[in-house]
Amino acid sequence: MSKELSFKERLKLWTIRHRDKALLHSIIALIVLAIPFFGHQLFFSASPPSDTRPDNVEYRMSMVGDMMMGRHVHDAAIRSNEPIDRVFDYVHPFFEESDYVTGNFETPILNVDDEEVAAVMDDAELHNKDIHIYSEPWAMDALVNAGFDSVSFANNHALDFGDLSLQQTLEHIEDAPIETVGIGDAMNLSDEEIEEGATDAAEMSYFDINDDVRAGIIGFTDVFVQGFSAQDYVGGVFTPQNEGLMELRNRLLQAKAAEEDGGGEADVVIVHIHWGDEYQVGSNDTQEERAQYLANYGADIIIGHHSHVLEPVTVVEGVDGNRAIVMNSMGNFVFDQGWTRTKESAIAQLDFLDDGSKQLSFVPMYIEDTRPRETAGLTKFYRDYRIFRTLRKELDNEWWTVEDGRLNIDLDKAGVLEGVEITS
Repeated sequence: MSKELSFKERLKLWTIRHRDKALLHSIIALIVLAIPFFGHQLFFSASPPSDTRPDNVEYRMSMVGDMMMGRHVHDAAIRSNEPIDRVFDYVHPFFEESDYVTGNFETPILNVDDEEVAAVMDDAELHNKDIHIYSEPWAMDALVNAGFDSVSFANNHALDFGDLSLQQTLEHIEDAPIETVGIGDAMNLSDEEIEEGATDAAEMSYFDINDDVRAGIIGFTDVFVQGFSAQDYVGGVFTPQNEGLMELRNRLLQAKAAEEDGGGEADVVIVHIHWGDEYQVGSNDTQEERAQYLANYGADIIIGHHSHVLEPVTVVEGVDGNRAIVMNSMGNFVFDQGWTRTKESAIAQLDFLDDGSKQLSFVPMYIEDTRPRETAGLTKFYRDYRIFRTLRKELDNEWWTVEDGRLNIDLDKAGVLEGVEITS
């Protein structure tokens, strides 16, 4: 029968065993202590890439989701003693090597250094909203410096401070070398009013892909509060209120109409749309109805945002056979929300290739310290899997592949942009 050891004997035995493993325990302790200093780069971070565009890409358009440069995004820049441009440090090469870049800007622009503005901000807050956010004027400089060609202001935060935010935003975007869609002084403005500097909230902005192919882009929000909606003689953002859906239909049809019929002769029509349910990874019935509506009247590329999380990509066929690819939500891109789903992001890139084919690819991103960067390190496989699984969930398996760290959707197989050709 074995003798039960006393406490003193057990302690001595533990000391002997620990002494034999002291070196191993010391190494483990050093690794644990080193993680805060060295492990972040290994597990999470990515350095800015040096080459993001293959030689076979003739034309590239990059698209991103929700951006805001106020609140904790601004605080993070102050803490790091860096300009707000820091938020684009890791993604700048992707934009620099794109021909066109667009996204959703989630806040109004307010000059809080102006004493008159600061004095009335509290009173200007809309009382039927719980959250009021804004960015300062240098946010527009950051977008321009990053390489954005356009942003949509048609969302549920653009008028958080009522008419003050509308007037301030219009003032600060007026001379910016960047197109803004979805916000304006009114709708259906006369040529004379536009020549005098007024902006139409429902205006389609046009740009050339090449000498033969033209694109149009417009901003619209299905998520808004009372007092946000632009209409004839009233400024605001482009919403369904006051026959807004009918106006959207007219603008889409006009975009693809011939020039002699007063149309824009656009071959590709892109729609920024703010819609859906926050933090829900999946489209709702209204999104599906709106996507069908947009496809019916000629939309080709639909860029969704608002839910702050990535949602599946779908393809919708319109009544005349036109097929639209729908990014139901591109998630956050520059934001300060802290849980995993809201930090998973992507850059969508529409490529026209030199062999005449077209594809939409997604570069997986993760937001760290309010800044998006490409996934990397030991967590890359896991994060890419989550991001790609969400985006491809509702696509035909024959349409997509994962290559070179990207999710690629073959638009020719999906029947999107049929007949649009930029190579000779």
